[in-house]
Amino acid sequence: MYAWMQLSSSADLAQLANAIPTEYDAATVAQTLSGGISDAVKAILIESDYVDKDYRSTYYNFYAKKGQRYRNDCVRLHFFDRTVSFDADKLAPSCADRELNNHYFGYMVLRPTGVATIGRTVLSPDIRRGAGRLIITANHKVHLLGYRFEIHGFPWMNQHVDISVCAHAACWSILRHYSERYNVYREFLTHDITMMAHEFNPGGLVPSRGLQMAHAERVFQEAATFPVHIARSKDKSADPSFYRQMIAYVESRFPIFAAMSSRRHAVAIVGYEWLSALNTGAPRLRFAWDALRSLAVVDDNFLPYMSISTTADAPRSAKDYSAEDIDSLIVALPEKMFYPADAVDRLGPALFKLGAVVGLPPRDNTIIRYFITTGSALRSFVREKAGEFDPRLLTTIMTIPFAQFVWIVEFATESQWARGVVEARAVIDATASLTEAMPLWLFHGQAAALVFDRKTVGQITDGVGVLTLVPAGHTGFTRMERNLRATQAK
Repeated sequence: MYAWMQLSSSADLAQLANAIPTEYDAATVAQTLSGGISDAVKAILIESDYVDKDYRSTYYNFYAKKGQRYRNDCVRLHFFDRTVSFDADKLAPSCADRELNNHYFGYMVLRPTGVATIGRTVLSPDIRRGAGRLIITANHKVHLLGYRFEIHGFPWMNQHVDISVCAHAACWSILRHYSERYNVYREFLTHDITMMAHEFNPGGLVPSRGLQMAHAERVFQEAATFPVHIARSKDKSADPSFYRQMIAYVESRFPIFAAMSSRRHAVAIVGYEWLSALNTGAPRLRFAWDALRSLAVVDDNFLPYMSISTTADAPRSAKDYSAEDIDSLIVALPEKMFYPADAVDRLGPALFKLGAVVGLPPRDNTIIRYFITTGSALRSFVREKAGEFDPRLLTTIMTIPFAQFVWIVEFATESQWARGVVEARAVIDATASLTEAMPLWLFHGQAAALVFDRKTVGQITDGVGVLTLVPAGHTGFTRMERNLRATQAK
């Protein structure tokens, strides 16, 4: 049932082939792991006869109906660091500080399907070589030998090939993340995703022939989310808003289903990394996308958190792709979010008309960043940074009756961006209608703030108050970055 394998280097992963039956294709699994995990992983606990609910969902509905005989059990691999040892007689892992969870890096399920055998997997981004810097994660619970472990990561698996394709795997990853991160969403198994894509039972062959964007959108609708489909213009250079919306939703902690029609491939975008320094050039208005170095994706062909460049001209191998290959997105949003990213993308630059009131920096020396958060998260952030705010502004933020979700738009000069601060911030009602001319709750700089009374329906001049603020003696407000987990390479 259990076997312990010590690793002195990645070459020792080849031992998996001797410890696991051939139908789990341990040799390919070892090759995948050796090329993707760091040397911080020094031991693997091999758990045999594991009952995996995702594999069982496909086994009973597909593999058990085939002439070829498949096992109904899986193997689960657990990854630990060098401080953990294993007592084979007591079946107990242990470490000197007795904090086993601090030395656990996650798990990987292997399916007995002969090919594409890696099933439900959650690994820490900290052990992934080349992982993106900021990753969307949830807390996943793992029960093993009477112990309860917790791992912060994003779910991933290989596509089944014969019953599902990359798009099914991307949908499954996103919805499994939602079920772990938010109590309102139920858990969907692999076979559930296959069935949800169609109005009727598609049988065994149809799913493996591909999944259209409409099918993926249907999956997210069936899962009780509210999907937004964003398609890029055929002229990439003429549609920068497509990429700005992409990073805005990722920064908002919404993983994105991303399709590449030229490659007939789909992935989930789950993170990003900023440039260490902005690319200099002629003065102009910039957006957060222009300060991006890379995106992190969950691709069923590679271990999770793989970084891809934002541009096609970056150095890369023949198998790599970039964000420029992505031409269609689906964002699965919660209820009560009516004001989309493209509307914020238009409104942000329009706020320069009010720049003289709140004190915006010059338009051609400004970087605009926008993302979604909750009213409670905004208040928590402001309370944490209370010393940066005029007391009257702090009181205003604490008492405005925000909707559950708000858009934050931050304005910073290039020098402020490098220091992680902003000059001004707007708070937009994410439940606003597209017909509203000014869907704001608040717009403030260091010298003044505009407060909008959204209890009044009427002209935009109704219920707008101006607060004259006393600058707090600092050179900017701290940039709000709280949604994603920072990777700590090990």
